[in-house]
Amino acid sequence: MKSSWEREMAHIEEDHAESPTTSNVDAAQAKHFSQLTPPQRAAHPAAEDEEQWTKCTRPRCGEYVLLSDIDEHLEMHASLDISETALSIDHARSPKESKSTAARQAKVKESQKSRPDPHKRKTGRTLLEYFSGVSHHGRPPPQQTRPAAAALPLGRLGKRELGPHAFEKQMPDNVRLHLLNDALPHQINRLDGNGKLAPETVVDNETSGIIPMLARLCTEDEDVDTTYLCHASVKHVNKLRCDGNFCGYWNVQMMLSYLQAAGALPGMRQTPNVLQIQDTIEQAWSNDILPHGRRETGGIRGTRKWIGTSEAAAYFTQLGVSVEACAFEDSEHELAAVALLDHIEAYFISGLENADQRGTSHVTQLAPIYFQRLGHSMTIVGLQRNRDGSRELLVFDTSFETSAAMRALLSGKRSRAQLEIILKPYRRSDQSLARWEEFEIVVPRSAGVA
Repeated sequence: MKSSWEREMAHIEEDHAESPTTSNVDAAQAKHFSQLTPPQRAAHPAAEDEEQWTKCTRPRCGEYVLLSDIDEHLEMHASLDISETALSIDHARSPKESKSTAARQAKVKESQKSRPDPHKRKTGRTLLEYFSGVSHHGRPPPQQTRPAAAALPLGRLGKRELGPHAFEKQMPDNVRLHLLNDALPHQINRLDGNGKLAPETVVDNETSGIIPMLARLCTEDEDVDTTYLCHASVKHVNKLRCDGNFCGYWNVQMMLSYLQAAGALPGMRQTPNVLQIQDTIEQAWSNDILPHGRRETGGIRGTRKWIGTSEAAAYFTQLGVSVEACAFEDSEHELAAVALLDHIEAYFISGLENADQRGTSHVTQLAPIYFQRLGHSMTIVGLQRNRDGSRELLVFDTSFETSAAMRALLSGKRSRAQLEIILKPYRRSDQSLARWEEFEIVVPRSAGVA
């Protein structure tokens, strides 16, 4: 008997030879996809000379932020600054918000009334289209690119997609040293439950235990109807303080924290650093796994070039972990944000059978999700549905360290911060997501994962 994937591919080959589609990829399928000749994915030339990014000057940050995203970025800083006070945050959006954004947000609000079947996942662009020429990690929207039918040569990406260091040959030595040395495991002494000092191995930019705490805090929020969360083992990994955005790599590390805990990578005793992840991606390309990434980037080893979903998929495939990936974009009838939220909600509902229920929260055994939008990637660790019908993604954002308030709660102490302040860094509302026209996700899959 043929598998569902084999039946789907047979149907594609017979009826859709010009536009093949599928929704899943495992190690063997990824190699098949990599052998296809992708249509042009060239950078949009007009965007190259525009200053689209600004460097955040807040202390301990230095992140390169999309200009249109700076309000939200600074708002997150503000919430962390006051996380140990009783102040509240003004949730009003910037007066610079465009009319088009307001209209998009109104569409999202209207979608809340329809109450779509949360058990049915919606998939936008399917994976074969996605890895065979449709944009990833921030290419121009479809209307700005040349049609795939033109079958033009593969294009080299530029600063719009790969960031300010898109043509860097080698990162500075001081950045390399930070990446090598600042996230090494080391031992500290902490008080155990009996009040005695006990050694504990820690990594300075990793925080464990946040998922169960989010479950508790969301249950305490009276405005929340239901919260779904991924596997409790997932760690929050925040950026190291060095010049360059490496969010794609930190998100890969968060995926790895789950895979390691689930026993899917028995040979991996220590989380690889950025440079090691780069080596594995380059090895994947050499093994003909999604090799277009090398042609698009010009190679990433030893550089600060940004990576995206294709590189993440190549990395996991090289490790023997299959992935499921899809992309969402605005259509005539539905915004990408609504389709994304429908898909993510259905994903978590599919894991309820083995979930640990804690009040209105459900901690599942499911993997976290690598999440990409223009200029930045995060890790989706859950979804929250509110009593008014609105929804929010729960994310780990590598741009921000775990707040003092959250650290206090994790260590068993009390915090004076209001609930909304503690939860704000993890929430991305449907209204904020409405600003973006495209999203992409990658979910690690493996037979060895519980």
